[in-house]
Amino acid sequence: MALFSGILKQLKSPQAKAIGIYTFSNFLNKGVSFLFLFYFAHALTESDFGLLNLFGSGMLFLMPFISMGITQSVNTDFFKLDKKEFKDFFTTTLLMPFVVMIMAIIILYSFRGQLMQRYSVPVVIIILVPINTFFNFLGEELICLVRNNEQAGKYLLIGIGGLLIELGLAVFCISVLKYGWIGRVIGISVSGLLTVVYAFIYFKKQGFIFGKIVKKYIYKELIYSVPIIIMQISIFCMNSSSGYFIKYFTKDYASVGVYSIAATFASIVMVLSSALLHYFYPKIYRLLSEKETNYVAVRQNFLYYAGAMLLCTILVIAITPIAYVVALKKSYFPGLKYYYFICIGYFLWSITFFFYSFMLYHKMKRRILYVSLIAIFISLASDYFFIKNYGSFGAAVSICTIYFLVLLVTLLFGRKQIVPILQGKQIKNSNTHY
Repeated sequence: MALFSGILKQLKSPQAKAIGIYTFSNFLNKGVSFLFLFYFAHALTESDFGLLNLFGSGMLFLMPFISMGITQSVNTDFFKLDKKEFKDFFTTTLLMPFVVMIMAIIILYSFRGQLMQRYSVPVVIIILVPINTFFNFLGEELICLVRNNEQAGKYLLIGIGGLLIELGLAVFCISVLKYGWIGRVIGISVSGLLTVVYAFIYFKKQGFIFGKIVKKYIYKELIYSVPIIIMQISIFCMNSSSGYFIKYFTKDYASVGVYSIAATFASIVMVLSSALLHYFYPKIYRLLSEKETNYVAVRQNFLYYAGAMLLCTILVIAITPIAYVVALKKSYFPGLKYYYFICIGYFLWSITFFFYSFMLYHKMKRRILYVSLIAIFISLASDYFFIKNYGSFGAAVSICTIYFLVLLVTLLFGRKQIVPILQGKQIKNSNTHY
C-alpha cells in the first residue's frame, strides 16, 4: 500500500507532469504526423517519398554548417552565464548562422544546373534547402530556451501550432492544388517561417536579443564549432546518408521511399528519446553545474531513461507490422523485412546520445572530434558495404551495426565521465567557461 501511495505521489509531482507534457507533445506531433503519413502514402508515389527523403537529408547535411554547434553552446551556457552575458552571447551567435545560410544559398545556386540535372528538382526547391535549415536552427533555439525556462505548456503549444500549419498547408497544396511532393515542401517552409517570427518575439520578450556583438564569442564559437560540425556531420552520416547510397546503387527513388517509410515507423524510438531528453538534459546540466556533482542522481536519471527507451523499442517492433497491414499499400511491405534492425539501431543511438551530453557540456573538443571522425568512417564504410551488397535490407543492417560500434567508441572515449555514473559518487567540479 505504501508503494502504491508513493507511485501516486510521484505521478502527481510537477516533475512527472513536465515529463508528461514533453512526452505528450512529442508523441502528439509525431502521432498526428504518422496519421498523415498514411494520407501521404496514398496521395504521393514512392518516388515522391524518395525525393522528400533527399530534400530532408539535404537539410540535415547543411544543419551542422549553419548551426555550427551553437545550439549545444546555448543549451549549456544558459546555465553558466548571467543574464547580461547570455544576452550578448545569444545575440552574437545568431549572426553567424545567418551568414552561413547566405553563403550556402550562393553556392547551391551556382551549382543549380548540376543539381537539377542529377535530381530533377526546380531551382526554388534547391534554394529552400538552406533557408529551411536556418528556420529549423532557429526553431531548435526556441525549443531549447523554452525548455530551459521550464515552460512545458508553451513547448506544447509551439509544437502543435507548427504542426497544424505544416500539415494543413501540405494537404491543401497536394489535394486541392495538385502540387504533389512540392506541396509538402510548401507546408514545411511556411510553418518554419511562422515559427521563426514567433521565435524572435519570444527572444525579445525574454531579453535574449539586441545585446552587443562580442568578438571573443565569435572566436570561441568558431573554435568550438569545428568538432561540433564534424559531430553533426557524423550524425547525418549515421542517420541520413543511407538514402543517397540506396539511390546511388539501386538507381531507384521508389527503393528510397520504401526504406524511408520503414525508418519513419522506427523513428518512434527517436521521438521518445527526444521527448525524454528534453526533460532530463536540463536536470543533468544543473547537476553538472553544482560544486559537487551528484552522480547517484545522474545514474538514477539514466536508468529511468534507458528503461523507458528499451520498453518503447520492444513495443515499436511488435506493433509496426500491424500498422503496415492496416494502413499502407502493399508496395511498402518490403520494409517489414528489415524495419526491426532500424529500431534496434535507434535504441542504441538513444543510449549513445545520452552519454554525448557529458562531452558536450564540458566542451571536450578533442574527444568530440575523435569520436565523430571515427563515426563518419564507420558509417560510410558500413553503408557502402551493406547497401552495395544487400540494397535496402543492407541499409537497415548497416544502421544497427553503425550505432552498436559508435556506442562502443563513445563509451571508450567518455569512460572518465561514464564510470562515475556507474559507481554513483559525489565528485567536486571545477566548471569553467571559455
